[in-house]
Amino acid sequence: MTQELSDTIPEKVKLVAIVTRRGDRSLSYHHRLKQLDQFLVENIRFWKPHPFKIERPGWCLEQPELTHALLGLDDSSLASYAADSSALISFISDYIPQMAVIPSMVELPATTHQHDCEIESHLNTGIPGRKWEQIRALYQSLENPHCGIIEWCGGKGYLGRLLSEKWEQPVITLEYNQLLVDAGRSLADKFNVNQQFKHVDVINGATDIYLRRNHAIALHACGDLHRQLIHQIINTKAASFSIVPCCYHLGRNIRYTPFTDGLKLNISRETLRLAVSETVTAHHNEINQRNQDMAWKLAFQQLRTELTGCPDYQSFKPVPKAWLKEGFQGYCQKLCEREKLILPDVIEWSQWECKGEARHHDVMRLQLLRQCFKRVLELWLIMDMAVYLQGQAYHVKVDEFCQRSLTPRNILIQGSH
Repeated sequence: MTQELSDTIPEKVKLVAIVTRRGDRSLSYHHRLKQLDQFLVENIRFWKPHPFKIERPGWCLEQPELTHALLGLDDSSLASYAADSSALISFISDYIPQMAVIPSMVELPATTHQHDCEIESHLNTGIPGRKWEQIRALYQSLENPHCGIIEWCGGKGYLGRLLSEKWEQPVITLEYNQLLVDAGRSLADKFNVNQQFKHVDVINGATDIYLRRNHAIALHACGDLHRQLIHQIINTKAASFSIVPCCYHLGRNIRYTPFTDGLKLNISRETLRLAVSETVTAHHNEINQRNQDMAWKLAFQQLRTELTGCPDYQSFKPVPKAWLKEGFQGYCQKLCEREKLILPDVIEWSQWECKGEARHHDVMRLQLLRQCFKRVLELWLIMDMAVYLQGQAYHVKVDEFCQRSLTPRNILIQGSH
């Protein structure tokens, strides 16, 4: 950090950067959570407004030079910044100096590999390549708990099968989808693995009989599923746990309820989508399809404003992917029919498609500022869970178990009594 830049950053923000660089082991998770909470609250005007819903967020008036620079990015620069958060934050920091502390704020240590990479070939039978690499990376980061293992929302039990085989421990896989339960049982029988499958609704069903005195493990349990696991770990006094959270926005409640008391940030379930707004694992065709869908939705929004006279953003249900095959006119006609909008007899569809493309151009660039905060928000969520578990007498550590290029949801929360 240059002296000139350092002089423009408030002292309390500098302190965050300094103590965070020293590493998590010397800084309590509670202090780190408070720092993340303060940073998000103080900068909420930069990340909460969504350019998809607001044509020009309020910060555009406050930061005219940054707005001009973002809107002027060519497609190559846009793609580069979208794929490289460090470069993006460096670019943004030239206009908003306090952003320079983000990389140090979100830094986490890597897990220590506990095992070598030699894994019998039959253990990855039926597992998609990227999923298998994630499972293998997690396995290499885990210590044998030397007790029964409960695989939470384990699907076909791929991870559980590996752990049972390598650690010679019994595994019980809990899963709600009966088809996955049946498929998992077949695989366990085929490979003679000490793994049972239980058809369980972990949100509403009884799970305490499984967790008590055992090690709970969850790889990419979404939203309420990993939050319920944390509550159940506490309720049953589970011996230990390994949790990789995912999809924080999926849940029943409209607003997020922190585990930790005294936090200032108050956010909705919808806002939590920011924490998982990554594209590092998406294929080129998926990205193109998503961009097309976004441009047409933006065109529809403008068309609806024209028809209703209401400029405020109105949410609508997800649009089926199949509608993209109908072309722009068919897409909008179906959406208008579903949203009960009456179209005029004559409409210049090409004109509205161009408007959608123009809005898409701006949205993709203006949302780069918001994207700088996605890992900050995710770590706030992670630290909220870690602090709560620490408060219940668990020894907790938070690490990255793999590179984000393999999965952006690469944070592992581990704990034991």
